[in-house]
Amino acid sequence: MPKMIRTRGIIVLAALITFSVIFIHGPTSRAVALEPDRTLTYWRGEVRNILLDYIRCVCTPGSRDFIPSKDRVAVFDMDGTLMSEKPFPYVFDAAFRYILQNKDELYEKGPQYKALCEAAQRRDVAYFRKHIAQTFALPFKEKTYGVFRNWCLNVFETQINSLKKRPQKDLIFKPMIELIDLLQARGFQVYVVSGSLQFAIMAISEKYLHVDESHCIGSMVQARAKKEGEKTVFLREELQPPANVNSGKAMRIMMRTGQAPVLAFGNSMGDTWMLDFTASSPYRHMAFVIDHDDPREFVYHHPALLKRAKEKEWVVIRMKESFKTIYGK
Repeated sequence: MPKMIRTRGIIVLAALITFSVIFIHGPTSRAVALEPDRTLTYWRGEVRNILLDYIRCVCTPGSRDFIPSKDRVAVFDMDGTLMSEKPFPYVFDAAFRYILQNKDELYEKGPQYKALCEAAQRRDVAYFRKHIAQTFALPFKEKTYGVFRNWCLNVFETQINSLKKRPQKDLIFKPMIELIDLLQARGFQVYVVSGSLQFAIMAISEKYLHVDESHCIGSMVQARAKKEGEKTVFLREELQPPANVNSGKAMRIMMRTGQAPVLAFGNSMGDTWMLDFTASSPYRHMAFVIDHDDPREFVYHHPALLKRAKEKEWVVIRMKESFKTIYGK
């Protein structure tokens, strides 16, 4: 009997020690150890090492760089950062295709609609960018968010990219999604912050980007509420506030999260305010710029952004050097 009591005492003591470790340090501390050979396997080179070192330091209790999980906010641009944006971002492709399918109806609604229809027939993305408010609002005006969202998802999953001859869903950067998965496993709150329309982002975020819909920050179209029986529906109206680019990205991150991010990833001059916003964080922070130098994807550069990155000491992710694969197997 005394031997049985001692055995039970040892078991109870071990359980108490285990509980104490979990209670004191929390679940994130148990996942701090990074196995280099099994982590960020789609990455290679110096940038991979920089990322692994940063994640290890800010997630390790007792480290001078430790960041509480509630403050581990990471933000990612979408088009060109998480997936290919050539020949144009997928939200523009959705607009092009909807306008062309409904051009007879839209053409009769007035000069702005007529101009959009003619631009869509020319595949004139420059016109769409210059008239972004009309591009985002007019084609689906008076349609519900659900109609718009379902259309965008269908275009994303089924329509073939004219340059890569694959649907957009197959043009997502596997290394970036792998990074998002790792950050979330280490207690980071990950947000997709894009100039694309918010409901277009939400349509694909969970299945394809591994980010919860509630963590999508994009351009918004004002809505009008309407009752249909017992249901409340929202009909799209005008673009309001302005498109989510430049200072708007930093402002809306602050409005949604209440703080500056500690990690930011972008690929264009429209992302610079978001990237620079990391410097407002009291914690160790980093900003990363994607440089499209890899023919496995598309080769194009933003010299002004690369110059800014050098001045600000942002880390440049050169795809050819840093990504073992672009779209995965």
